[in-house]
Amino acid sequence: MTAALPLPADGDVRVARGPGDVDALIDRPLVTGLQVRVFIVCALALFCDGYDMQALALAVPDLSTEFAIHPSQFSMALSASLVGMALGGAVFAPFGDRIGRKPMLIAAMMLIAISTLGALLMPYTQWIAFCRLFTGIGLGIAGVNAAALSGEYAPARWRFLIMTVLTCFVPLGAFTAAMTAPAVIEAFTWRGIFYIGGFAPVAVAAIVAVLGAESLKWLLAQRPNDRRIPHIARGLAPTLDPATLTIAVGEKAERGSVMGLLMPAHRVRTLVIWLSVGSGAFSLYLMMSWLPTMLLEADWSTQDALRGTAAVQLGGIFGSLLMAWAIDRRKLLQALLCGYGCAALALVAIGLLPGSVGSWQMLLLLVGAGTSGVQAVWMAIAIVLYPLDLRATSAGWMSAVSRIGAVAAPFAGGAALAANIAPRFTLLGLVIPVGISMIAIILARRHFVPPPPVILLGEKP
Repeated sequence: MTAALPLPADGDVRVARGPGDVDALIDRPLVTGLQVRVFIVCALALFCDGYDMQALALAVPDLSTEFAIHPSQFSMALSASLVGMALGGAVFAPFGDRIGRKPMLIAAMMLIAISTLGALLMPYTQWIAFCRLFTGIGLGIAGVNAAALSGEYAPARWRFLIMTVLTCFVPLGAFTAAMTAPAVIEAFTWRGIFYIGGFAPVAVAAIVAVLGAESLKWLLAQRPNDRRIPHIARGLAPTLDPATLTIAVGEKAERGSVMGLLMPAHRVRTLVIWLSVGSGAFSLYLMMSWLPTMLLEADWSTQDALRGTAAVQLGGIFGSLLMAWAIDRRKLLQALLCGYGCAALALVAIGLLPGSVGSWQMLLLLVGAGTSGVQAVWMAIAIVLYPLDLRATSAGWMSAVSRIGAVAAPFAGGAALAANIAPRFTLLGLVIPVGISMIAIILARRHFVPPPPVILLGEKP
């Protein structure tokens, strides 16, 4: 195993690597079939994450009508999944650094399936909240380990873009849930949303087990004698002798511990990420939890309200892709500030305009681009800007801290509904957490210079 030299802050970095260097294999211009398979299984897992994350919010209007329950009484159930995601991300997801990304991903999918279907057994808010807690734990585990696994197979020069494209499958899953909800509810009532959200992860778990591959870097670092290494290595380079494989590692950190994230080299970056994702998550999850109900309160039709939620997720997909494109061109700071600024301006416009379908649809698209889109980029940053043995821990704690804001969001939205605050004023209030995120990034801007591209000797930049 070889140690990597520190990289300078600016400019391309040219390094000479041995024929068995894993980073050199992964960073080659042509992506192999093995890498593509890993990206596909991670994308499917993240798609399920997004679908199940949005499922309850889409079902609340019909649940409250069928069982004569005021929508605000679902605040605890909506928050329970977010509490579970915090636990899953911080407590259980880092086990991926110990036992592997692939088994954690399979276990997460099965937990999501069992808990989502279990919520159908008793239509009581307490039982649904209990089941959603375990759904959230599975979502937290799956999201973190899928991000870590895909990041360890993504070529360096395209890593931000590839990881962000994969992370877009979270809002794509939520978008699909919102767009198909009217037809699913009409055919199967609100229960149909949970049937899809329960059985789809079972299929994904089987796909991960058959097509997925464990991280080669992780195996070499943790289990150098593992019998899977030669098979995986042949998937990257058929003629390579597995005995020549090496990995480059950076500064040794305390594995699986939050203290590793608070070392002097990472402290400021870590604290700013935590603050930004916490306040940003509050904005995003208030909308994800209550936007269908708020739009009904603004006299939208049921179909328009469900699809208004889809506009936020669609904006998140386009926003995250544009930001990833900019970040790969070393415009990380500009991309983050542009995203949050876009969301802030759109929220102000929503507060000033009446809640008509035509005017708000485009504004919600812009809000999604700056909230959901930025959250997707933060996950890629949490993976790429930390060393190998801290990546799952970094992503897990980032996910957990973001849930502090996310868990508060359903309660805040429910309180606003109970107090009969107009939806446009509730949305206008989200300018505050978005502004906090912008300020934190500006103050710590020098800690978010993206790493320079690594170019092999003899390769054209």
